[in-house]
Amino acid sequence: MDKIEKSSLRTGFLLMLACTIFTSSGQMFWKAGALRINFSDPFSFFNAPFILGCLLYIVGSILMILALKKGELSMLYPIIATSYVWVSILAPFFFPNESMNVWKWAGVLLILFSVILLGWSSSRVAKMQRDLP
Repeated sequence: MDKIEKSSLRTGFLLMLACTIFTSSGQMFWKAGALRINFSDPFSFFNAPFILGCLLYIVGSILMILALKKGELSMLYPIIATSYVWVSILAPFFFPNESMNVWKWAGVLLILFSVILLGWSSSRVAKMQRDLP
């Protein structure tokens, strides 16, 4: 793998990671905005947290598109699963009724391990394919 290709993969990885941070933040704001929504009042959807959540999701989507231009889908897409990690860890800080327990922590660790394993195996397969005559 040449230097330019490694740089492109690294950029794709960082963009996808940023995508998960933006979309996870968007989900947190959606939750805060959803608490303000009253279905008998259609204008209640136009509250600041809900709109900010939508904007964060749009930025996350743009970052995902840019990331996918830089690298392989099979290597980058598993990173999306880290969105669950961000939300699980941060939700208890913003919503008092949310909490982490042993099972949730086990799930977070399993997700992280799985993402690492998928990324590593994808890079190994890609390397083997490039080395073929």
